[in-house]
Amino acid sequence: MLLAVMAVVLLLLPPAMPFEDFLCDGSTYAPNSTFQASLALVAAALPGNASSMPSGFATAEAGASPNRAYAMALCRGDVNASTCAACVAAAFRAAGAQESCPNNTGATMYEDACVLRFSTVQFLDFLRADQWQPGELTFQITPASRNVKSAQGAWFSAAATSILTAVVDHALAAAGNSTTAKKYFATGEVDLQPRIYALAQCLPEMTPSQCRSCLGTLLVQTTPMLSTKPRWIMSFVVWCNLRYSVRPFYEGRSMLQLPAPPPPAVVSPSVTPEPGPTGKKKSAAGISASIGCSVLLLFLLSVFAFVRFKRRTTKQSEDDHRE
Repeated sequence: MLLAVMAVVLLLLPPAMPFEDFLCDGSTYAPNSTFQASLALVAAALPGNASSMPSGFATAEAGASPNRAYAMALCRGDVNASTCAACVAAAFRAAGAQESCPNNTGATMYEDACVLRFSTVQFLDFLRADQWQPGELTFQITPASRNVKSAQGAWFSAAATSILTAVVDHALAAAGNSTTAKKYFATGEVDLQPRIYALAQCLPEMTPSQCRSCLGTLLVQTTPMLSTKPRWIMSFVVWCNLRYSVRPFYEGRSMLQLPAPPPPAVVSPSVTPEPGPTGKKKSAAGISASIGCSVLLLFLLSVFAFVRFKRRTTKQSEDDHRE
């Protein structure tokens, strides 16, 4: 059974440069074989078929079993027809290149603007509900070249998670609109510094539950990688893909524009007064109040003593005068 293998790619900034990755099935065919002739036929037909479809998705097959070749291509939802055709043709050429999957009877090519798969097996049967599985996860990780300030790490992660979740929801919602040519496709951005761009896409042949399962799997696997580093993350299986970057990587205006989430609250450190000689904590206001009360008490006692002394002196003078 052929499995679509998930590729999660983290690339250095400043990408929004052309991207390419591949997965080879491992089985090979002999040069100038019947299967090679069948593969050449689908390679000639598929670029034009995909670029002529509003969804950017097409399939092709040629030859007789056991040398029949099956192929499919899905172009990124924002690219035009000429870019779509050129990407699919380039993917076929790259699949046969010596550094990719030479003479393989099956391969998956992940290009920046399209995804291509071909095989000797009718792999699209795996989209049947009773056989649906998103695939197995693999990682290719390259450290980012620039960090967001550490104080903004949680803020950046929250913003990236919010836009990825939003484009997944929007792509799924588009499935219910019969007038939407780009079924299961959405782009979005969030107003943060750096600004974050995101994209979600599924094969239009999938059911809504299959697309939800596929993108949901990518979302669950991607969000733990949203650290303090502004990376370009591309999460792929044959059936769907989810991407985000701090650089624009798709054409046209974003379908969604989200405001930045609230910044994290800044907690001011509390200051504890030093204990006094007796071990009790005293505030400056308390000390001032104590001093003030003492001065007032001394003043009142002084006035009282003066008045009492004055009265005694006056009485003694009156007694002396009588004598």
